[in-house]
Amino acid sequence: MKKLVMAFAILCSASALCAEPDYYAALCAWAPGQIPSSSSSVIWGIRGTLFYGDCMRMNGLDLAIGANRTRERFDGLGIALVYNHANSLAGVELGFANVVERESYGLQAGVWNYAGEVYGEQWGVVTVTDYCAGLQDGLFNWADDLAGAQSGIINIAYNEMFGAQLDAVWNHANAGFGFQWGIINTADYFAGFQCGFLNWANDLDGLQLGFINVIANQSIFVFPFLNLGF
Repeated sequence: MKKLVMAFAILCSASALCAEPDYYAALCAWAPGQIPSSSSSVIWGIRGTLFYGDCMRMNGLDLAIGANRTRERFDGLGIALVYNHANSLAGVELGFANVVERESYGLQAGVWNYAGEVYGEQWGVVTVTDYCAGLQDGLFNWADDLAGAQSGIINIAYNEMFGAQLDAVWNHANAGFGFQWGIINTADYFAGFQCGFLNWANDLDGLQLGFINVIANQSIFVFPFLNLGF
């Protein structure tokens, strides 16, 4: 019995040593030159970074002149002059470049933004995601798959688009279901409404409204002003 109790005590002590330590504040110059020094730390409060900070989870306000990294989930507001990087986000990232490896629930705003999956908004010069179920609002917007909206000068849905592409010089979707509004709208297959100066679809189930309308696989494939595909 004593051996069992001792083994249990040793196990509890080992678990405590291996647990991720919690802190209310952190100061970083260049990780591991930071307080706390461990990149496995969990911050509940505020972190201030000069060049580069690194922690396991961040909950609160994250400020950096350089770059901040959160290896797991970031919940809160991150502001960095150079770079914010998190595994997943529930909050706001503001910086020159913002990266979320997995899911982003909130806002990324900067010159360059990337998230694995967007369930909120990306705003900036360049926005890139594998899957968007929210809004991309940039000069250049790219989504592998879109189930929301893109608004910018160039909007690309590389695979499928369910939603809207708006206000663009060029909108493109490989397979689109919804609405395209821009100067040039293109799709391999489109089901919905294209409105612009030039509308092009190889196959269309819907309506084109513009100066030049092309449905490439129809017998009369070019028609001015109005074209119907079915």
